[in-house]
Amino acid sequence: MSRARDDGEPGLDRPSTAEPAVSRHDRMVRAEMMQAEHVRSTADAPADFWQTLARNFRVPTEADPTPDALAALIGPEDRVIDVGAGGGRIAIPLSRRCRELIAVEPSPSMRAVLEEEITQHGVRNIRIVAARWEDATVEPAELVFAAHVTYGVQAIEPFVRKLDAAARRRAALVMMTDPPQTPLAPFWRFVHREERLRLPCRDEILAVLRELGAEPAVIPLGPAPILPLGPREEAIDLLRFRLVVGPGTVADARLHHALGALAEERDGILWPKGACSNERSLIHWTPGRLG
Repeated sequence: MSRARDDGEPGLDRPSTAEPAVSRHDRMVRAEMMQAEHVRSTADAPADFWQTLARNFRVPTEADPTPDALAALIGPEDRVIDVGAGGGRIAIPLSRRCRELIAVEPSPSMRAVLEEEITQHGVRNIRIVAARWEDATVEPAELVFAAHVTYGVQAIEPFVRKLDAAARRRAALVMMTDPPQTPLAPFWRFVHREERLRLPCRDEILAVLRELGAEPAVIPLGPAPILPLGPREEAIDLLRFRLVVGPGTVADARLHHALGALAEERDGILWPKGACSNERSLIHWTPGRLG
């Protein structure tokens, strides 16, 4: 999975008819990242952003409609490229529905989880490419897709154009309506005393695709499950990471207070209070029509 900073809250950046969609997308990503650096009380971001989270991206035990929706776009003899494959949440089940799946993944920790999942599930038709999508060398495939990757892509046009160029039949993106980390936005507000800036999501990507000349179709996938924060110590570690808060800082003291105000405990596990479901969509289009 490509590095995709995914904190944010909806409704803090309204579309402007005067601003091109590509420019707006990239501006939103830069602004969100600059905000994080401005409030950071931790050391610099790790070289592998996903090293503390990769274990969460294993093949899920709960039902996920995404692999089936993508499988409807291919046949059993087709090749598929999964851009930002992460720990195999989609790649592993989808690999059973195609001839070969190329998993492009730049994160060493994500690739380690993916390799474990490949072994555990006895998969033999996944090939891993250790590279960022922008740098990867791959042969074209019938379907090329990226799931929950583009939120933090700083230059969206070349990313999308490469997806389009590599796809023989369909190119696709899986997106949420609001940033995946929206349930944590109240914690950001509590700790940093400001609203979390919004990352570009489904509607911004649709505007980008249309601006570039694609005619995207949208398939609703239903709401994503609301995830727990974990046991208290794990919840603190997660929130420190997501809110770029260093231990023992003023922000850290606020974070501990935030847990009491914004989290609820169920059987020893903390959950964000009042978190709303976030809708997922599969966006796909016929390649070769970009201007």
